[in-house]
Formats: sequence, structure tokens, C-alpha cells
Amino acid sequence: MPTLRIVVRARSGRARCAAGAAALLCFSLALGAAPARADVELEAAAIGGLAWTRSLPTLKSASTLTAAREVRASEVAIGGSLYAIGGGVDVGLAVDDRLFLPGVGFAAYGAVGSYGAVLTSADGSIARARPWTTYQLDFLLPGVGYRIKHRRFMFVASLRTGISAMSMGGSIAGGNGDELASLSGMSGLVQVELEACRRLDPVTRICAQVAPRIYDFGFMNGATLGLRVEWGR
Repeated sequence: MPTLRIVVRARSGRARCAAGAAALLCFSLALGAAPARADVELEAAAIGGLAWTRSLPTLKSASTLTAAREVRASEVAIGGSLYAIGGGVDVGLAVDDRLFLPGVGFAAYGAVGSYGAVLTSADGSIARARPWTTYQLDFLLPGVGYRIKHRRFMFVASLRTGISAMSMGGSIAGGNGDELASLSGMSGLVQVELEACRRLDPVTRICAQVAPRIYDFGFMNGATLGLRVEWGR
């Protein structure tokens, strides 16, 4: 706390009263100007739900040896939308009940639904991608958010960064039939996370979350929707 020292020389009673009032005012202002310590608390969460990809990206095939020749690693166009189911965990910091700083996290999703093989090409050879074998991994990185509380309810909006990785099975035509191949890719991830929560007890709350993906292998290329259980104040 700042130290305030005021020396007053006054000859009259009125001057002494005025000096005393000025000293009291300065002391009050000094107290108000003293920086308050931020209240910071670690929070954790687990989430489960659905992921939607608007358009499957171009992935890279690994080098594959067929009966006819060696098919070099190349980019394979796929396309089409995909639904997946999965979940993950993450942590963050709550600062003074308003500011929220998402930390690090991890989520994994696997394709659900019925999909046909996608006919495409790899290094000049006929290839088939198998969307139903798709897996997506999200490595979530720090972001920034703001939250509002009203009694047992809380609303949160955050901007989050991360890295998204996708893998898919496939095959490449060879002289004696198709050879299995793997397709994979990696992309930067930027998403907006919107939550509506209700507190169950002093440290636990349940939330509905939707997270439109501003960038994930392309702009506005998907979203996630799920339920979160959070632990924190």
C-alpha cells in the first residue's frame, strides 16, 4: 500500500481544518488507486458430443508400393461432409469472475454414419478414400474469453486456437488389386466457443456448448456441439 506523508504548516484554525480535510481526501484517493490483487482460479472440464465437417479436406497419401509401381506420396482430394462423435478434456483460468482464459486441451472424434468410398487419384493412380474410417484429433491451445453469471446460470464466449489433425483409410489400385493406403493431414484451428451453463453445486456445473470453426482445413469448415461438465467456481 502506498505511503502518503503530508506536512502542513498553518497558523489559523481554519487553515488547519482545511489542511486536515485535504489530507483525508488524498488518503482516500491513494487507497482507491492501490491496485487490487486479481482473483485467479484453475478450472477443468470434460466434454462429449458431435463434430461436423462441412467439406473433407485434401489429405496427403503415404508412399505406397503396388504390384505395378511405387506410388509416391501425393495430395488426394476428397470432399463431402462428415459427422463424427467423440470427446475431450481441457483446462483454463478464471480471472475475477469475468475474464476467462482457455488453456490447453485435447479432443478426439471418430466418423459416424454411412458413407460410400470416394473415387479419386494419387500420383496418377486410381485411389479410393474411405470416409467412414476418419479420425480427427484436436490439440487445443490458449485463447481468451468473457463470461457473465446470474445466480445459478453462466454464459461464456471464447476465442480459441489449436491444431487439428485428420487421418483416413484408403486404397490405391495396383496390378493385382488394390493396396491399402493411409491418408492424413494437419491444419491450424481457430474456433469460437459459446456456452450456457447451470451450476449443480458450489464447484460443478453442466454446460451446453457450440463451437463454430472459423478455420479448420478451410474457412467456416465445421462446428462441434456437445455437453460439458466443468469444475471450478
